[in-house]
Amino acid sequence: MEINGKNVQVLYGDYIAVKDMSIHLKKGEITTIIGPNGSGKSTILKAITRLLKYRKGTVLIDQKDILSFGSKELAKQIGVLPQSHTAPPDFKVKDLVGYGRIPYQSFGKKNKEEDERIINWAMKTTGVYDLREKSITQCSGGEAQRVWIATVLAQQPEMMFLDEPTTYLDISHQLDTMKLVKKLNKESGIGVVMVLHDLGQALEVSDRIIVMKHGEKYAEGTPEEVVTRKMMKDVYNVDCDIVWIEGRKKPLIVYREI
Repeated sequence: MEINGKNVQVLYGDYIAVKDMSIHLKKGEITTIIGPNGSGKSTILKAITRLLKYRKGTVLIDQKDILSFGSKELAKQIGVLPQSHTAPPDFKVKDLVGYGRIPYQSFGKKNKEEDERIINWAMKTTGVYDLREKSITQCSGGEAQRVWIATVLAQQPEMMFLDEPTTYLDISHQLDTMKLVKKLNKESGIGVVMVLHDLGQALEVSDRIIVMKHGEKYAEGTPEEVVTRKMMKDVYNVDCDIVWIEGRKKPLIVYREI
């Protein structure tokens, strides 16, 4: 499966949030979109997943225009976890994850045996099976984030889109979330597209990184190609060194003294 966005432009009123941007995404890869606040990261993610209308351009899923998909048909192709998400406080974890099966069900129908199998698989894969009888409000922030990812996973999409999935989590739960993303990609072959602020996390988990600045694509490539001293200075106005340490597969960003 491939997603191709061509010359996508998104406006907020008269303000151009994304300027004629083209983007190519493939199943099986982890692609991370980075950039400063207001650079258009979340906007382009919403546009290519049909959560936000774009003024011009096209978005194709395997050569089919995304605007021609029915809602359930599209949900079988892509799963989206936005920055903000809520559920009724009395919702049990297993019921929330069960909502991921809606694209496969007729209106008003109960879960079939296959649905229950996939719901349990999604909960076990994300490590929340033991929480299944708890309400979502009884879960910690890290647990709740895993439950929401399980809900998206229960859709069985070809690609999963996560908008700042580590926001509001402490460091431990941020790392757990990144490990889960890598696990899902490696074991299930699901494509993952994320918006991240933490550049260290982006370096660690990504196959490809897209850098945005002022609503445009500044650079795209492997983490090693993209995360450079020049990019850090041009995009973030930060002085740093990119350091390789023996035994590590990925470089580290070492910031200059404040």
